[in-house]
Amino acid sequence: MNSEIISLPKTNPVEIIPDKEMKALALSSLKYADGYFNTFQKSLTSEHSRFDNDLLYQLAVMSVEKYFISLLARYDWNATHHMPIAMYKEALTFEPELTDEMKQTSILVGKFEAICSIDGFGYRQPTTTDLHSMKKGIQNIKQLVEKRLAEI
Repeated sequence: MNSEIISLPKTNPVEIIPDKEMKALALSSLKYADGYFNTFQKSLTSEHSRFDNDLLYQLAVMSVEKYFISLLARYDWNATHHMPIAMYKEALTFEPELTDEMKQTSILVGKFEAICSIDGFGYRQPTTTDLHSMKKGIQNIKQLVEKRLAEI
């Protein structure tokens, strides 16, 4: 009896290349996400921002949503969700480099609204500390999306 272990060659997953329209959607969504995120970052760190935490939170939500739309479009897929954690889970189907930190950011960004449920609590305002945590996590999501779009 031969107890030798046979190792099979590793194969790379099939590379998904978006069609022309999905690539355009990915790039457009990245541009919108960057706009929301840049405004969010600048206003969060400015002493004289005209934006309160409610508006800053909405900018964070929009940037996360657009970054995930961009990432999914890069894989030739239309997002079927709009809540951050659902979009994260959908992107896991395609993206192996999504981290637990990115998951926690998605949970944090989504935890202040429960407006889609009748039994939900409605809306709570995030603290400045919450917003700074979101900023750090969104920056990591942004970098991954930019990396993936640079590959096509």
